[in-house]
Amino acid sequence: MRRSSSVLAAIVLSGGLAGSGMAQISPAPSQGSAGGGVLGSVTNGNTTVVFEPANTSDVDMKALTTWGDFATAHPSIARALAYKPALMDNPAYLNKHPELRAFFQEHPEVRDAMAANPGNFNAIPPRPGE
Repeated sequence: MRRSSSVLAAIVLSGGLAGSGMAQISPAPSQGSAGGGVLGSVTNGNTTVVFEPANTSDVDMKALTTWGDFATAHPSIARALAYKPALMDNPAYLNKHPELRAFFQEHPEVRDAMAANPGNFNAIPPRPGE
């Protein structure tokens, strides 16, 4: 009798935990402020976090595309700048990578935009094991 009540309690408890976990992550209605719809939401207690698409209206897409072309051709430089954006102002680094210096001389608007908002240009890839 005691064993069957333990099994029953375990089934009820695991079902309750699974149900509460599934209830916390649910798609939200499409009524985002960005106008692109809501990607989803997470509710924890009385707090709901709504995930919306990024608003790119304030991002210079031409500069981003120009940098993307350079970054594709020079992945090691792009990776280094993603982890340490201050390298763009480091004379020793620029001397070691004249192609980056030439790129910034040819595209000062990209350099200025990167200095103001480096996160718009540098996506840090996951490290091995992450």
